[in-house]
Amino acid sequence: MRRLFLLLGFPALLCPAQQPFTLQQVLSAPYALSLTASPVGARFAWVENAEGRRNIWVGGPNEPAHALTLYTEDDGQDLAALTWSGDGKMLAFTRGAETGAGGRPANPAHLQRPTPVEIFVSNLTGDPVRVAEGRSPRFTRDGKSILFVRGGQIWMTPLPLAKPVAKSGVEQRGLLEGVAALVGSVPTPEMAKQLVFDRGSASGLTLSPDGTLLAYISHRRTHSLLALFNLETHALSFPAASTGNDSAPSFSPDGHHVAWLREPFTDFPEFAAARVSANPWSVQVMDLLTGEARTLFAPEANKPGSVIPRMSTGEPRVFYTSNYRLLFFSEADGWVHLYSVNPSAPRNAVQLLTPGKFEVEDVTVSRDGRRVVYASNGSPEGAPGSQTDVDRRHLWEIDLTAAAPAPVAMTYKEFYGNIDTHPALAGEGSGELAFIDSSPDLPPYAAMAEPRGGGIMALHRDAVPEGYPEHLLVTPTQVIFPSAGTAPLQIHGQLFLPTGGGAGKRPAILFVHGGPKRQMLLGYPTMDYYSDAYAMNEYLVSRGYVVLSINYRCGIGYGLEFRQCEHAGADGAMEYNDVLGAAAFLRARTDVDTARIGIWGGSYGGYLTALALARNSDLFAAGVDFHGVHEWAVEDNAPEDWLHGPTWDRSTVPVEVAAMAHASSPMADVAKWRSPVLLIHGDDDPEVAYAQTPMLADALRARNVHVEELVLPDEVHDFILHKSWLAAYTAAAEFFDRMLKPAAVPVK
Repeated sequence: MRRLFLLLGFPALLCPAQQPFTLQQVLSAPYALSLTASPVGARFAWVENAEGRRNIWVGGPNEPAHALTLYTEDDGQDLAALTWSGDGKMLAFTRGAETGAGGRPANPAHLQRPTPVEIFVSNLTGDPVRVAEGRSPRFTRDGKSILFVRGGQIWMTPLPLAKPVAKSGVEQRGLLEGVAALVGSVPTPEMAKQLVFDRGSASGLTLSPDGTLLAYISHRRTHSLLALFNLETHALSFPAASTGNDSAPSFSPDGHHVAWLREPFTDFPEFAAARVSANPWSVQVMDLLTGEARTLFAPEANKPGSVIPRMSTGEPRVFYTSNYRLLFFSEADGWVHLYSVNPSAPRNAVQLLTPGKFEVEDVTVSRDGRRVVYASNGSPEGAPGSQTDVDRRHLWEIDLTAAAPAPVAMTYKEFYGNIDTHPALAGEGSGELAFIDSSPDLPPYAAMAEPRGGGIMALHRDAVPEGYPEHLLVTPTQVIFPSAGTAPLQIHGQLFLPTGGGAGKRPAILFVHGGPKRQMLLGYPTMDYYSDAYAMNEYLVSRGYVVLSINYRCGIGYGLEFRQCEHAGADGAMEYNDVLGAAAFLRARTDVDTARIGIWGGSYGGYLTALALARNSDLFAAGVDFHGVHEWAVEDNAPEDWLHGPTWDRSTVPVEVAAMAHASSPMADVAKWRSPVLLIHGDDDPEVAYAQTPMLADALRARNVHVEELVLPDEVHDFILHKSWLAAYTAAAEFFDRMLKPAAVPVK
């Protein structure tokens, strides 16, 4: 897995005037995602994205990793929804384009054909077979059919539909080389039929243990309901309809009960600072034999925990255990933790399973319901180092059958410097644990922990290409500094320092993540967007920049009060004080040239980048703004009509709210903007209206501000194509070099 690069004898490589590696090299290593475990045996499947070539891999401790698909192009067709059959002998997945603006399929590669999302099935030995157009595949319990969603409705198709298509002239296991793979190029007859007729739109398909009952969530225009469909009688019912919004159904091991989450009808806006609610969320449970539904757990109104916790790694869920307890998330103590409730106990006694000042995420429960594994950025109260690793992730296990269940470290001690997330527990007859691992010098990859502290074993050992500059990357260090303002917060950051080149003052660059519910870590984040951003920061530091990445308020990892930040974004932009605190930190360093500090970020980070340049061109000499929000008063409102002007209904929005939204926007201070900027945006962005960028560009050019731009036709928010990221980062690095150090070596 590791490539040893001998640097002795080559001191010139470390000189900031001569780049030690190229952008192409540092972006060349694949990153893994969508890890899932077979329900039988020790076998795992995951997706690897290698320079835009997305493929599914299968492997395990006793099975060398091999590619299940052989797609060879950076064509923007995503692979997702990996789903095993009950016997572990088949794997279903989807392939197709992400959704662009207006709900249309994206097509940044300008493919001259339709790009729908399609479902494929593989028996793990031959080529995958296309079975239908749709999303969210689920095998029926007998493995003979697949349930899926198409156009919001639930469909079913029998299996198999056709024999695997032979790939003449293509080496079956040739990895990403040679003739383009023919997978999916020959259509198969489609025998799918609509199974459920519901006026809502379906999600969360969940089968009962015996396979006769399908639970799902029916999303209506203003609300959502738990729905039950009997696959034997074809009867559809909504047995617990209420004025709340339902989500996340889960069946008990014997299939006699179904549990789900319920939230109040009145939802908080996306960036609201609400920490408590007068209408708390709840855990609901229904006895399917009697039809009786009841509230199993609800937090106290207007107390911490009364708002359902929402992190950056998936929606809240409930889990049944082998002893029929239910697990759920809550932040009653101000931190996202895992709790357990016994439905049979008097007063439904609730137990906190993960005490401590840290956040819990990526929970998985073993198929026998006896073990739970989760990722967190700290250790239980009383354990060594409980607050020393808040900017990493490690895995912990709880034996749910123990008299006093307590977390036990899975990766904390042996792999302290790594980042471990997304655990997957192998199925019956095994117990092996796989996870996504990364480090300061390796992007996310599928891994297993070797027994007896033997290290981390990569499931795909030869994934990293020879040219990837693993041993030329620097390890960022944790820094903590106060924000600006009258009530300063302690802000965490990751500081990247150049090696070699001697003493002296250097240009510096501040990186601001998006979200804002994100947390940058002391190594590669296990999220594709930020894996690339981390590589970009490594590239910038290799060119002689001091780079500081900051975790401003509104991000995750530091508790409820930090995440649900007050007066942020359109309600006052208070998080900009954290950007100012980071600028003060850099300006106080003796190795930073205070006249040459740049800033870059994407999405919400693009917003803060633009705000920094608008309000403080005296502090920030240049900036690169990826798809940022520039005027809150017109963002996220009827994007199809955006070009016709502001779309807020002025008769319903209070004047003071609209005024605050404008005052919190970069456009409010555009008259003070002096520093040059590079604006980058895909024009099929479904998250931030593309018009936000040309609006700002026109306003700046009218004031003779130096503006450069890179528009990516048909790209979405988090660029799909590898070549789009390469082009954008190349343009950004060249821009910073021209603006902050004119004598720099050309970017490669």
